[in-house]
Amino acid sequence: MKIVDKYILFNFLKLVAISLLSFIVVVIIVDLIENIDKFIDHNATIQVIILNYIYFIPFIIILALPVSVLLSTMFTFGGLAKYHELEVMKATGLSLYRLSFPILAAGFCISLLLIVFTDVIGVPASVKKSELKREQIEKRDTNIGRVRHNVIKAGKDGWIVFARLYNERQNYGENVIIQQIQENEVKVALRAVRMTWIEPDSTWELISATKRLFDAGVETEYASYDTLMTPFLPHTPRVMKHRQDNPRETRFWELLEIIEMKKWMKQDVSKEMVELYLKFSVPFANFIIIFLGIPMAANPRRSGGTVGFGISVIVSFIYFIILRTGQTFGYDGSLPPLLAATIGNIIFLIIGLFMFLKARK
Repeated sequence: MKIVDKYILFNFLKLVAISLLSFIVVVIIVDLIENIDKFIDHNATIQVIILNYIYFIPFIIILALPVSVLLSTMFTFGGLAKYHELEVMKATGLSLYRLSFPILAAGFCISLLLIVFTDVIGVPASVKKSELKREQIEKRDTNIGRVRHNVIKAGKDGWIVFARLYNERQNYGENVIIQQIQENEVKVALRAVRMTWIEPDSTWELISATKRLFDAGVETEYASYDTLMTPFLPHTPRVMKHRQDNPRETRFWELLEIIEMKKWMKQDVSKEMVELYLKFSVPFANFIIIFLGIPMAANPRRSGGTVGFGISVIVSFIYFIILRTGQTFGYDGSLPPLLAATIGNIIFLIIGLFMFLKARK
């Protein structure tokens, strides 16, 4: 790596870190001021409040990183243009494209890392923050809505589970009827006093169960069991839940499972598909937005700090408006999920590439 690459990359990453830290501090202070009365009213301890904001930080990073990347790009190249360093570098034979390489490479790596960060850290932190708010701050009864009556769930290959009572928290059902229906005929019928999810085996255990097989409506086999394992049953505790997880608070592989489950049940998966694609499109905004920042900042007349900050905020604001608009249209099926999730990236990539290619080399 050339000295000039290290110089540009160091300034860029330094500014990303500083701006991101600034956003985190500002957002936490504003949120604390806004919610301090709620914390006091619910007698939240200092430890709980601190933990709440620790879980909040990953979400702030995910939300603020595109703004930080654009702002850092503007300030990095704006500084080079303002102090005529850019002209000197170009005079040595380095084009704007070549000088942009370290920042573009960094933006691409940041996008890839953010995909992993969101799934591994961001989503679990968001879930823990919601649980902390519900249980430790608002002090709502965590058992409310955990025990359901007359639960019926359809699954893959025609399997249907009915439980007179189902406990979502402890993953067991009572007075259970399980049937496999194919071609409008019952092929298998199971009854059990209780069904319990066995985590190590990832299967249900039926207690005091009976099993009946049918062929053309005629019973061909009958058996009873003290315990019966059901690895053939496609249902999981996630399938049996009354309310499905918020897609935004669901990790990638879990979201795929939800999509497959809802397809089994012939339910609309537009919302889940949009959120699945957003897990990739939102992080890559950090790479795409650089194509906008470099040509705008490379112009000495637009290299001022105030101008750069203003442009960064406006561009990011417009991007999030387009992103949420596409998301809304994707949820109701007006746009295909992939287009709905990537329309902001597509628009900004086209504009950014046009500006980048037209910029003075």
